[in-house]
Amino acid sequence: MSEAIDFEDWISSAEKFTFKGILNNIGGVSDVLDEEEVRYGVIIASPSKERPNYFHQWTRDSALTIHSLIYAFEESKGSNGKLRGLIEAYIETNYHLQRLSNLSGTFDDEFKSGIGEPKFMPDSTVYNGNWGRPQADGPGLRVSTIYMYLSLLRKFKLGFLSELLKDEKTVYENIVKPDLIYVSHMWNKPSFDLWEEISSLHFFTSMSSLRALNDGINLALKYDSDQSFIDKLYSTYSQLLRFIEIDAGYNSPQNSHIIEHPILFHNGKRSSGIDSATVLASLHAHNFEFSDYVEIPFDVNDSKVLNTVNALTLDMRKRYPINSKKVNNFKLGVAIGRFPEDSYNGADHSEANPWFICTASVAELFYRFAYKLETRKLDFAITTENESLFQSFIGSELRAGSLLKHGTPEYNKFVQSNISYADTFLQVVKDYAERGHLSEQFNKYNGVMQGARDLTWSYSAVWNAIRWRKKTKALFQ
Repeated sequence: MSEAIDFEDWISSAEKFTFKGILNNIGGVSDVLDEEEVRYGVIIASPSKERPNYFHQWTRDSALTIHSLIYAFEESKGSNGKLRGLIEAYIETNYHLQRLSNLSGTFDDEFKSGIGEPKFMPDSTVYNGNWGRPQADGPGLRVSTIYMYLSLLRKFKLGFLSELLKDEKTVYENIVKPDLIYVSHMWNKPSFDLWEEISSLHFFTSMSSLRALNDGINLALKYDSDQSFIDKLYSTYSQLLRFIEIDAGYNSPQNSHIIEHPILFHNGKRSSGIDSATVLASLHAHNFEFSDYVEIPFDVNDSKVLNTVNALTLDMRKRYPINSKKVNNFKLGVAIGRFPEDSYNGADHSEANPWFICTASVAELFYRFAYKLETRKLDFAITTENESLFQSFIGSELRAGSLLKHGTPEYNKFVQSNISYADTFLQVVKDYAERGHLSEQFNKYNGVMQGARDLTWSYSAVWNAIRWRKKTKALFQ
């Protein structure tokens, strides 16, 4: 566990070691990986090779990791050539991965079924072992990741370094469009979830696909001469939006929170309905830097998203013994795991634990909630839906029916309280990180790290949360 250092000092240190942790899991820039094993620009999920073996590249994990590098590239104002090269190497790698025939299918059939293959070997060859396939979230996440990078190249008036990628139109036609074809076909079909355990329809996958279609339409309008394909994107977007808001059961009137897997919720296999995947869906389907995404529902200030966070924290406050000292102190964040029914311990199935990804993502959500309120100058209504959440860590004076007007003392206290509450979740990360390292999980009894070591996604999630903390606190300095 972390030594007893000041929280602000730890934040400064963690910003550095988490970014270094990301880079150490990328071929060609790592201090620890063998360049002959892991090619330049390939992102492994973890250097762990047994119990569990995460020494592979996942479409989803890689796309989300590159999100972090793109944020850092933006903060360099486009001047960081190392990051620029890595991002383009990632895109090049995925051009080749898309075209590999695999156990999910091929690139050459009508709907490009092979694009749903979830993971590949570190040398960019096919993985032929048993796995939960297909997984339909990765291609959509890849579309949005590439869209973010293209947006920055335009913003900073830069071209591509890569001869293969050449220009935006080439990237759209050869990489983005195939993913859009796949997403447009798969949006209403079962696939495995981001935790790779169940085949069904999932809120996270649907939201990732909706964001991808939104981004894809913007690119298609610029570069695609096939009007029928553009019309297909628009119609699929409309159908998927209705599916998410009404038809799928994610947004059930009978429940105050989002239902991540409605089919499994109703058949009793996931009877709680709550899942940290919902938090991740809200975060990754919206992006303030590159678009407001106002047309995409369930942003961080949505009552059902906030209620999902509340339900998760209430459940896990009591579920994990390491939270016992905070069980009745609702002003303090707690260690968060994936979902109440979880049994995965990082190697096999027995007793599940909290995850760094999940805990840090709750922190990020509250930072982004405060950031959105302040930058958009939004008033905020306390309702019967969100009253219990905000009363729990702010105070009983927040009653349903009250309106917090932007700029008032009451509003400012509310925003600052959300930032402070987010800090308490990062404090949990601080308490259980070990000497600059983050695994996948930390033990629910003693907090010792377990599961895959040096998990790339853990580093990315914590780095993202710290970044949003800096951006949000800067608004009030």
